[in-house]
Amino acid sequence: MNEPAPAEQVLVSTVTPEYFDALGVRALLGRTLTADDAHENPGDPPAVISYGLWQRRFAGERAVLGRMVLLNKHTFRIVGVLPHDFNGISVDTGPDVRVPLRVVALLERPGVDIKPEKTSLELSGRLKAGVSRERAQAECSALWKPFIEGPGSPFDVPLELDPLDRGVSILRDKYGDALRLLTIAAALLLLVVCANVAGLMLATAAGRRGEIAVRLALGASRGHLVRQMLSESLLLVAVGALGGIFLAWTCAPLLMRALPPIRDLATTRLNLSLDLTPDARVVLVLLAVIVLSTAFVGVVPALAATRTNLDTVLRGVRSSQAWGGRKVLVIFQMALCTLLLAGAGLLVRTFQRLESLDTGFDRSQLVTFTIDPALAGYAEAQEKPFWRALITRMRDIPGVQVVAAANRPVMRGSGMKMTVALPGQPPSRADFMNTSTNSVSLDYFDAMRIRIIAGRAFIPADLDAKPRRAIVNESFVRRFFPEVDPTGRIFGYSTGHADFQIVGVMRDAKYRSLREPMTPTFYTPGEAGFTILAVRTKSAPEAVIEPVRRALAAIDPALPFTEIHTLADEVEASAAPERLTASLATCFAVFAALLAAAGVYGLLAFAVEQRRREFGIRIALGAKPSDIRGMLARQTAAMAIFGLTAGLAAWILIARWIRTLLYGVAPSDPVSLALTVAFVIVVSAAATAIPARRASRVQPSSALRQD
Repeated sequence: MNEPAPAEQVLVSTVTPEYFDALGVRALLGRTLTADDAHENPGDPPAVISYGLWQRRFAGERAVLGRMVLLNKHTFRIVGVLPHDFNGISVDTGPDVRVPLRVVALLERPGVDIKPEKTSLELSGRLKAGVSRERAQAECSALWKPFIEGPGSPFDVPLELDPLDRGVSILRDKYGDALRLLTIAAALLLLVVCANVAGLMLATAAGRRGEIAVRLALGASRGHLVRQMLSESLLLVAVGALGGIFLAWTCAPLLMRALPPIRDLATTRLNLSLDLTPDARVVLVLLAVIVLSTAFVGVVPALAATRTNLDTVLRGVRSSQAWGGRKVLVIFQMALCTLLLAGAGLLVRTFQRLESLDTGFDRSQLVTFTIDPALAGYAEAQEKPFWRALITRMRDIPGVQVVAAANRPVMRGSGMKMTVALPGQPPSRADFMNTSTNSVSLDYFDAMRIRIIAGRAFIPADLDAKPRRAIVNESFVRRFFPEVDPTGRIFGYSTGHADFQIVGVMRDAKYRSLREPMTPTFYTPGEAGFTILAVRTKSAPEAVIEPVRRALAAIDPALPFTEIHTLADEVEASAAPERLTASLATCFAVFAALLAAAGVYGLLAFAVEQRRREFGIRIALGAKPSDIRGMLARQTAAMAIFGLTAGLAAWILIARWIRTLLYGVAPSDPVSLALTVAFVIVVSAAATAIPARRASRVQPSSALRQD
């Protein structure tokens, strides 16, 4: 007999049957919800599962239809599987299971009486043909107005219709600015590549002056030669583009794994179902890029080559046209390189600042386990003995030092907030949701190693004390008790009642993320309602994970840990967007610097070859090798100065757009800009060394015999 699969936490959405019709989606297997599913019917209520859950939980079995699943200890029958590219109105993530709205009460916590008509809902709809959004807005506002103006109405905001043509995206909302910055960086890098290739094409065209002159002399038209050279450029660009699309195809899974964790407001980790594999739209954009790149790298060299003067070529006169054109392209590359390096430097400095922040707690040797007994049907009266038993078992595990629990995790981007006021001081509108809060077990501050700087920590007597006991942070004291000792003081909810009494003051500690400023926060003691188990160990925290799993299974084998992380990993994940952005921006900038160095080297190598006779004459007339090297170094320095000036000027113009991505560093940070200038100078000098050395070793006798 096969053992049942272990329980796991899934996201469930309640929808009306019209939901699927409005979005125009059909089931991949089975059916979606129908009008009959909106009414009470004999048998188990239906459930439609996502493609991801079908693959992950049921291994893609087609016999999944009709299978029974337990959601909050209630039985549902699977009637359909949705297509793999369907997330609903979301672009990047969606629920695992969709069930009829009428069964919402079955999914709520025990003891909570929820009816569909009293549930907070998200409404979406499709406009009729020919109906504008403005007209629909007016009609909906007319329906909404009585609810706003009715007696005792809790609503005080107008109803607005938001377009869903682009869908809802958590990634776009959280990381849109960073993604736009990386897109701009990629475009700038493409320009650097194009400039480099254009420089090579100019050099190639200069080397083919004799061939082109012969073709023109034999009757070839300039148009024919331009088309031929553009075809060569197109072939070069197309080969590079095909290589790029191959890399994009193979690296798409790696990029998905590199994305930071995405969570909802309840800090539940969401499964991304994005498909980053290049599709037809990407191919169309690629074709447009190929055309533009071909025009950029091919037109100017082709026109310059076909303007060859036959008499000049036949007399063996060297032209400086390619030299001058390539100088402009190298200066352009240096400017773009400076721009990318400046941005990358600031992003790296931002990441370093976040990593070096004092979080206020000790992230080492602590592992967190996410678990919610309420989702498994535990009532509050059952939760207290459960948590007592679990914490007691944890303390008996070898290597465990301190065990604690909390209602909300830290460093996961979300937390609880409420409006706090002092007795007799009603809060203003600006005080709305002015304080963060969390409910924790008695040993929480020992487990997190958060220092109590005044008063005391929680004790068992605080659990049932009235008013409820609270420990506040330094920011709370600065906000509400700036000039008095806060110990023993009273505060309350927005009504200003005496709901809490302060027994201690803790040092400021990060709550939601590394970026979040220190805000007023207070903690209350509790014995239930927890979702986080924090275990501090005497050695490596990973060693206690399996013993903790076994301890939970001994209490309730059907209750799973939904997430297990070390606190160090949680802190690292909080800075994951900055790490990813800084890493990609740095790769782009370094690649741009290498291309700029290649451009400088190619330009000087081309100049040395073209000016061998000149260098030979100079040496024959008494010039020293150091004079030749100095001359080329000055030319490189002039290009570097022009490129740096243009790049820094461009940075000053666009710096304000990157301000929201920075932390603890200004866009005009002198250290980052100085390092950028130094790096460009070093790269230019390194690229100059070999051609300058080669020029200084030209033998006058061989140079003067050169044709």
